Amino acid sequence: MSAPEPEHQFLDSYRLFTEIVQQTADLVLVTNTEGKIVYVNPAWESCSGYSREEVLGERPSLLNSGKHDKAFFSRLWATLVSGQSAQEIVINKNRQGELFYEEKTLTPVRNEQGQIVYFVSIGKDITRQLQQEDKLTYLTHFDALTDLPNRRLLADRLDQRIREATQNDSFALLCLGLDRFKTINESLGNRLGDELLQQTASRLQQILPGQVTISRSSGDEFLILLHNIKNSRAAAYIAHKIIHELERPFELGETETYISASVGITLYPHDGKTTDQLLSNADIALHRAKQAGGQNYHYFTDELTRDAVSRFQMENQLRQALLHKEFYLEYQPRISLVDGSVRGVEALIRWQKPDGTRVSPAEFIPQLEEMGLITSVGEWVLHTACLQARSWQQAGLPEFKVSVNLSAKQFVQKDLCQIVDKCLAHAGLDSSFLELEVTESLMIEDLQTSVRMLQNLKNMGISLAIDDFGAGYSSLGYLKHLPVDTLKIDKGFVDDLATDVADAAIVQAVISMAHRMGLEVTAEGVEEPDQLDLLVSLGCEEVQGFYLARPMLPEILEDWLLKPKAYSKHLLPNGLC
Repeated sequence: MSAPEPEHQFLDSYRLFTEIVQQTADLVLVTNTEGKIVYVNPAWESCSGYSREEVLGERPSLLNSGKHDKAFFSRLWATLVSGQSAQEIVINKNRQGELFYEEKTLTPVRNEQGQIVYFVSIGKDITRQLQQEDKLTYLTHFDALTDLPNRRLLADRLDQRIREATQNDSFALLCLGLDRFKTINESLGNRLGDELLQQTASRLQQILPGQVTISRSSGDEFLILLHNIKNSRAAAYIAHKIIHELERPFELGETETYISASVGITLYPHDGKTTDQLLSNADIALHRAKQAGGQNYHYFTDELTRDAVSRFQMENQLRQALLHKEFYLEYQPRISLVDGSVRGVEALIRWQKPDGTRVSPAEFIPQLEEMGLITSVGEWVLHTACLQARSWQQAGLPEFKVSVNLSAKQFVQKDLCQIVDKCLAHAGLDSSFLELEVTESLMIEDLQTSVRMLQNLKNMGISLAIDDFGAGYSSLGYLKHLPVDTLKIDKGFVDDLATDVADAAIVQAVISMAHRMGLEVTAEGVEEPDQLDLLVSLGCEEVQGFYLARPMLPEILEDWLLKPKAYSKHLLPNGLC
């Protein structure tokens, strides 16, 4: 038998190739160099839901699922037009709107002259494979009842969090257990018991912040990884919030059910530096919380638990203090070193309990900040100080400014200027008699926003001071950007001013720099005559401290203003003011 003619060979090869492409299970699509479809095989038609007649002349983008950005397709096209092949997994959308995953190879096809004339895409539908893998992954890492991560997945994330932890990093792991769940489960039945666990999971997801991993560990226990908790107080706040929220009734069928929860708290690295240690210690802390009667939280260490109990007692007392108006203001004079006059007073908040006990501001102000009450208390301080300043003016006392400290949360309030304006207007006090003090560390956190806020306050006619200057920042370059009037040198530099050469040099440098920038200087914490003498010699304009005057109630300050001042001999060479 003679060999087939070359033409017959070509035709046979073409038919064979056509049959192969038509019958293969792979998805075959061919486009021209303009990116328009010129061929699709039956497998592609079946998977996409589009017929050949519908897509010829169209672009493959008709399958675009929106799951890839423009950069993905731009990178793919650039690879092909450069003459290279590309392999990708592409998420497509079929005619019915369902997603399918295609693992494909895209290849440029050249003619005899080496020019690219077509692009061929050959792919496999791997949707079912991925779904099976996803299902296996889900069963391995998630709790089927609540859809929460299981203990294994939480342990993996805890491992990762420990690996990423820096030297001074910290975070918390909470172990939560439902009190008396076994009794409730037995009385209501397993179905409603499961529903209670599902509702608990849902409620936890609603109330907890974003940077958390919530896991159902086993039975009625949940593990909660708080990725960005900085200290024990923050962890206790979250635990308290969880316990409070779970006290609300659960609707189980037609039954309204109440349940309580206990929480064990463990902290990294305080209570452990490995996953096993933290998990074990969280379980122990939960056991201690349940032993103490439930419906509470317990740290792994007893010391932290005692501190937490003390803090929450203070929180309750602070709420009562607000209700019963136990806060009041004292005013500390700021004395001019030029003529000995009182140039202003600083308003200082005080708290005296009903039993007469006075609590240090260093103790209760951080608590007010954590409780979110500092803005309302701060507004009360501002309003009260403005009223008092106007009252002194109406009584005929010498006019001077009243200074009020702004907390971090007050300073970032969008309506701060409106609040200040309202307080001034209600008191009838001119803005030139109000000075606001902010710490330098607070402003440096967002210099651009701080400058804008300070300028707005400055435009109202209010004086501005940087409090505790030198204690919170190492660079002075930011100062030229701030529209402030006064620098208040931190007490830490004044304490050893007369005995420490370095502190004296720092204070002298600050005073010199401030004067060149047109700023005034107030030295805080002056408690010794030697400190005062040295500040006079260094050219400081104003001082404040116990040696000159302690903080006083308004009526005591009024009497003090009329008396001769013992510190006068320190201010001028001839002892006159």
